[in-house]
Amino acid sequence: MTSMEPAETPAPGAGPHPEAAEGHATSELFRSIGRRIRELRVGHHLTLDELSERSRVSRRMITMLEAGETNASLGTLDKLARALDCDFHTMITGSTVAPLTPEASGEVVALWEDGKGSTGKLLISHPRATTTELWQWELVPGARYDAEPDPPGIEEIILVSAGRLVVEVGEDRYKLESGEYLRLPTDRAYAYANAGRSTVHFVRIIVMP
Repeated sequence: MTSMEPAETPAPGAGPHPEAAEGHATSELFRSIGRRIRELRVGHHLTLDELSERSRVSRRMITMLEAGETNASLGTLDKLARALDCDFHTMITGSTVAPLTPEASGEVVALWEDGKGSTGKLLISHPRATTTELWQWELVPGARYDAEPDPPGIEEIILVSAGRLVVEVGEDRYKLESGEYLRLPTDRAYAYANAGRSTVHFVRIIVMP
């Protein structure tokens, strides 16, 4: 979520990627995302170059995404969603979660995996005056997730339900046990890490003005 874009990634199944799961389900997810990005771009009457300029994502990356030839980092997808005036969840899934409709988190395809069992799932995005996203995460022992800074004003609320989560912000370390939560401004680089021996389960609520 900075002006520096992650390097382009291989096509799904071509090799490991730190922020995208391998396997048929996730490969199909990213192909669907690519189709929606193209539909949104065309609907906004944007050329590839114009979307690249607005999002600060390379034209090559956008072209490969639209063609279903690559996965992308969460930061890259977030930039594209903002540039296309679309909430993140709708861009990813093509639909919103209806009120009073129970949903099974186990049926949601992970947007982030480390290939060892750690996952990050976007469950809900709730656009109103602000946009709110609900994520479900698991980090296996030894896993970590490094995030790029967000634009000013974005915050997260993290609630740990099992294990111990270490949140790194610059030189500071915050250790959250099960049942503990933290309000986290994300306008600078931060990371989640699991230095324990059991899987950490936590939810992230992201609030964007």
